[in-house]
This record gives sequence, C-alpha cells and structure tokens, in this order.
Amino acid sequence: MCGIAGYIDKSNKYKADRAFVKKMTDVLIHRGPDAEGQWADERVALGHRRLSIIDLDAKSNQPMVSHDGRYVITFNGEIYNYIEIRQELRRNGAVFQTNSDTEVIIEAYRAYGTECFNRFNGMWAFALYDRDEQKLIVSRDRFGIKPVYTVNNDDVFIFASEIKAIIAAFPQENIPNETCIYRYLSGSVNEDTDEQCFYKNVKIFPPAHYLVYDVRQHTKDYRRYWEVDEQLFYNKWIKGRNPVKTFKQLFESAIGLRLRADVAVGACLSGGLDSSAIVGCASKKFGKKMHTFSSIYTDKECNEEPYIRKVNELWDTVPHYIKPDDYEKNFTKYIEDLTRHHDQPTGGASLYSQYMVMKGVQGNVKVVLDGQGADELFAGYIPYYSYYISDLMDKNTFWSKCKAIKMLTIVKKEWPDIIGAVSTDTIVRLVGLKNSFLFQNKSRINDLKIKRSARLFTDAFMECVHDTSQKEIQCASHLNTRLCNDVLNKSIPSLLHNEDGNSMTFSIESRVPFLDYRIVEFAIALDGTYKIHNQWTKWIIRKACREYLPKEVAKRKNKMGFPAPFARWLREGSSREELKKEIYAFGDRNIVPRDTIDRFYREHISGDADFSDMLFRFYSMELWFKICDVYKKETVE
Repeated sequence: MCGIAGYIDKSNKYKADRAFVKKMTDVLIHRGPDAEGQWADERVALGHRRLSIIDLDAKSNQPMVSHDGRYVITFNGEIYNYIEIRQELRRNGAVFQTNSDTEVIIEAYRAYGTECFNRFNGMWAFALYDRDEQKLIVSRDRFGIKPVYTVNNDDVFIFASEIKAIIAAFPQENIPNETCIYRYLSGSVNEDTDEQCFYKNVKIFPPAHYLVYDVRQHTKDYRRYWEVDEQLFYNKWIKGRNPVKTFKQLFESAIGLRLRADVAVGACLSGGLDSSAIVGCASKKFGKKMHTFSSIYTDKECNEEPYIRKVNELWDTVPHYIKPDDYEKNFTKYIEDLTRHHDQPTGGASLYSQYMVMKGVQGNVKVVLDGQGADELFAGYIPYYSYYISDLMDKNTFWSKCKAIKMLTIVKKEWPDIIGAVSTDTIVRLVGLKNSFLFQNKSRINDLKIKRSARLFTDAFMECVHDTSQKEIQCASHLNTRLCNDVLNKSIPSLLHNEDGNSMTFSIESRVPFLDYRIVEFAIALDGTYKIHNQWTKWIIRKACREYLPKEVAKRKNKMGFPAPFARWLREGSSREELKKEIYAFGDRNIVPRDTIDRFYREHISGDADFSDMLFRFYSMELWFKICDVYKKETVE
C-alpha cells in the first residue's frame, strides 16, 4: 500500500523533473512513510511513497525500473496471487531481481500485455511507463479499492492517489464542483457515482479500466477490461456446483491470499456477521493469532461490545477496544483531520468511529482485514427485502405470493421501528411495490418531510448545478440489479473511498476479502434465495461460515457497523457549541438558505426529530470549504 503520483508534460511548461513531482509525493507521506522515490525523463515524471508490506528490501522501493530498463512503474496496492503468477512467468523465462509483487506486474505486462489485468487478484492503482514505446499505462482494480485521480488539460496530464497531491503542484485545480456538492447535500452521496469528484476538473479514474497514453502523439485510449456478465459468472462459479460449498471455498481462499504479508496482519471487528467470519476463518482455518480492533460505545443503539467479546473469546484473539466517546472532546479536531485526508466532505459520523479504530491500529499491525462489501453482495440491509419480495411477486404464482406476504409479515414483526404500525391487509395490498416506504427508517422519513417543506438550496447555487444520472446495470432479478449497482455504482465506491482514507491516514493497509473478484462474480450470479431466506439476510454466509461464528453472532438480525452517537453529541456533547458554530457558518456559503439550516438545527436540538445526518453534512461541508480556503491562502503566500 503506497501513494503514487506523476504527470506527462505536454507543452514544456512544467518540465518533467524529480523536484516537481516530489511536491506531489511529499503530501502523500502518510500513505508511505517507509521510503520515497522519483523518476523522470524528458516528458514523464513518476513519484512514489512506500508503505512496505511485501518484500521489505530496499530493492523493492519505487518507482521501480525493470531489469532491462524498459519499464518504470509506480504502484499502490497488492497483487495477492503474485506468487502463483511469478512461478508461471519464471517457467516461461522471466527474470526477477526482487520478491515483490511490483516486479510481477512489470513482467506480467511484458508477457501478456494489457490482458495481465484479468490475471490479477488484488487491489491496485498503478502507472507503468514503457520507455521503448513511449506509452504510459494507467490501471485500476475491478472495484476501485485503490484510488487514482486524474487531470487532463492542454498543458499536462496528471495522476495521483489523492487530490491534495495534485493541488500541491497544480494549485489552479482547487475549484469546487457544484454538482457533487448538490448530490452530497441532497443525500445522494452514495448514488450515481461517475467520474466527477468535489473538484471540478479532477476526475476519478474508473474502476476496471486501463488507459494507454501515447506520449508522442498525446492520445488517450481508455478501455474496460472487466464487466458484468451474469451468464458467464453463473457458468463459471455456480452451474453444477453446491453454492454453499463453493462460497465457503472462495471465502477461505480470499482470506488465505489476504493473509500474505511480511508484516503482521490484524482485523477490524465490529461484532457483525462479516468481520466475525473473517476473524474466525483466519483463526481456525489458518491458525493465526489475530489482533482485533473494535469501536465500543456505551449508548445502547451503538453498543456491539457483547458480540465483539464473544468472537474474541471464542478465537482467543489479541483484542484492542477503542472507545471513541473518551475522545469526544476532540471530535471536531479529528473530523477536520479526517476531512482533510479524504479530500471531500465525509459521509457521516460513523467515519469518526472507523477513524478512531484505525488510529488504534497504528503501532500494532500494518495490515488489517475488513468486511466491506458483504452487505451489498449478499443483501445485508433490510431495504433489500423489498426487491426480493418484488422478485417473488414477478413469479406470479400462488405460492410465491404467499411467500412474499409471509416474508413481509416476518419483517414487520422483527423490525417494527422500521416498518411501523402496518396492518396485514395493508401488507397484502402493498406487497408488490418496489422500494416501498415501509422499508424506510424513521430518520430518513423525517429528512424527507422537512426537505419537502423547506427550501434546501438557494436559487443562485442551483444555477451552477448540472447533474446527470448513471445508467443502471441490469441483472435478471430486481434484487441482483440493486445489489450489483450498489457494489459497482453506488454504495461501495463511496465506502471504499472512506476505507482507504481512514486507513491510509494512519499508514495502515486495509484489505477487503469479500471484494475478491471471484466472490463478487459468484454473488452477482447467485439466486436471491441464497441471500435472503425467511427473515435471514446474508443467508449463505451464515450457512457456509457456521464453524467460524459464535452462535450469538450467527443469529444476529440487527446490524450497526461502526456507528457514532452524533445525534446526542449535537445536543449535549462537549463539542456542541463548536459544532453549532460551523453548521451555522455554512449558511454564509450561499448554498443552503440560513433559515433552512436554522430549522434543521432547532428541530433536532428540541428533540422533535433526528436530523443529525443532515446537520453532519452541513458541518462536514463547511470543514471542507475551509480546507479549500487554506489551500488558496497557501498558494497566494
């Protein structure tokens, strides 16, 4: 795990040199405190900050030059199956100078060209320069686990792991993007993800793509190397197989590959099904004495400690309990730091919990496993029931409709706070509706009510917004369509950004086994009956991983993740006055009317409603604008 940066000078304005690209890598030191390097020729400059995980020898520092001098690479991530690929390449005559996965990328590209990306099982963002052909190849992993951002204009093509690295050398790119601000404040931060980010001219390099940039001609060719193909995935992973056994084999293989490291590996443990299965598998199947890291709150709605302790006791782990409440007096300081590292307003207060967990990881291990992706792959959230029920209704048989009604009745009984007081007759009438309001939580309903009665944006701001929606991927069922889009276009891209931002703040590599591409392909093609079974979400994980889970966790029906009691902190926390100050300061930005901000705040403080999510967005948005203002001030000075 590292930080990468570089640029191609098109106009001789910037002059490709090591000192200039060092401006970019210097601000990425948190991503790679172990080593740094720069490389440049007449037009191309590459920079790197290294977090040493595999092959700790200095020979594996980057940018790495191939044994014959033809290729130069700057690489962020891990290729987990590098050992197998290296063995295959050696049999075919490849020469290696290191034991790193970085050099495997170089030699795999030499042997297979751009087809090599389909052979990689891992997370990556890299730029590889072919000096003979004078072509720069930029590639990102299938699901965008590792970030890379680009700017392309008449003078220069730029790339970097973080936007702040671009702004450090090219401060003119510090221009806010009104469209992303609109999406964020309107609650669609996890929706319609495209190449846009919070800086207008900076683009998110698309996952599952590679770029070939011809330095001589200054032409760019973007190509997709992986895409959704349900039938192909079905034939590859499910046809003729026992799905439960297949999933277990894939899950164990994914864990085994992600335990490969020349440093200690631990795990984030929330007490939920996914992280608990990871800890159990690493402990039992692979015999690892795992360090676990967990967020503990005293608030009932945020407290997962009983489940966490069950997992730690069962597998005799080395537990680390982080109590963010103890540091609440520094909440605003930490959120400001978090926002700066993320290069954008953050999605919610739960990121503070994850931030504090990663802070607790630092100094104990350099790598952690995390459960990101399982909910979106295997229907872990209650609203997914509505899509599965729609699928049952589409079958249009007596028994499928009976099953749909039974399922809605179970959901109503198990989660009355979400479903509310709904009669069985109403359930029968509404059973076929997609995205039924029955599945919206109370805070979301309150949020919608006030939005309808209050003007959320000023007219002047809306004139600057030009929003477009992303085309949905279509699958064979309503449930799989929603899950697939959440993984590739909506929830997961945002969650992965958060995962990378929080972990790399503290120079920690975070690995996500559930996003092993084999598991994702398997899940996309898997029938919904293996995801939702009666009242059980993520049924196949519960079934396949029984031996890795305490029974109390295996039978959990609720989920929290890494929550934070921000609603309470707004009302009575030691930081409440500072929070209020920043929330109201956002009203001076002429984006949201001051009276709208005041109404949200007063109704929340009075206890009449929970608007903590919206108020956090106002707060985080103001922090981000202040960071942008600091960048501008530094440029002037």
